[in-house]
Amino acid sequence: MGFSFRYFLAVYITLHFLPSAYGRYASRAFGILIPARIAWFLQDLPAVIIPLYIFFNCEHTQLHLINYILLGLFLASYIQRALVYPILIKGGKPMPSIPFLGALAYNCLNGYVQSRYLTRFAYYVPMEIISVHFLAGLVMFVLGIGINWQSDAILRGLRSPLSRGSVEVEATSANSIGRVFDQDLGVDGAGPGGPMPTNHTSASRTPVGQSAGAGYKIPYGGMFEFVSCANFFGEIVEWWGFAMASWSLPALTHAIFTTANLVPRALQHHQDYLNKFREDYPQNRAAVIPFVL
Repeated sequence: MGFSFRYFLAVYITLHFLPSAYGRYASRAFGILIPARIAWFLQDLPAVIIPLYIFFNCEHTQLHLINYILLGLFLASYIQRALVYPILIKGGKPMPSIPFLGALAYNCLNGYVQSRYLTRFAYYVPMEIISVHFLAGLVMFVLGIGINWQSDAILRGLRSPLSRGSVEVEATSANSIGRVFDQDLGVDGAGPGGPMPTNHTSASRTPVGQSAGAGYKIPYGGMFEFVSCANFFGEIVEWWGFAMASWSLPALTHAIFTTANLVPRALQHHQDYLNKFREDYPQNRAAVIPFVL
């Protein structure tokens, strides 16, 4: 546990001071740009292939139903990330090679560790399937992955042709998708996230009848009513649920890494929203943990 805590602090502190290098912040300063669909497919694929190879080709201990369920949950998440999510991407930003290679290496290692532990070292008694930690963890995992998938769908909706052609989509209910703003082209320069407004008045609404261009949009609906990064929140809940259900050090380490990786990114996204939308951005939203952070 001491190692896991130190690991969390090291990753969190490093990423807190290191700017994000993918998505809206992608830049050639972090390596060759790889098309989004190809990058997401290749970096997450090892977390599918390696567990399947280990399951069908390596020596097992006596496996109980819990072992199969946990391995199935892990595979379900990464099959969606590697095979489904890239197909659903709409206009995704290219990914620089440095974060791509880092994600690829982590998924190779994590895919091996999780699957090897569950097939060779994890022993669960049959009655553990009705234990509090397993059932609570299972509920958390399903809830988290559902939030993550729903949030991704909301973000994709913001990139649809209808939303891109809108001037301003006023949120009239919790089911509204978003509000569209455009960004003035007068800039001092471009940072990792592209051109940035030089002053408060440069971030303005797009005039009626003109294209929204490279507009920024406020997501609404689902957990976006409470946090700026609902997709990150869902992923954090998902893997802490997996750790609780598994009750193992490998799963706990993965949950810690996920949290340490995503929380600094969420804080960066949240501040980016506040800088761009200012008083128009919902003031009751936290960054990633509702009512807390």
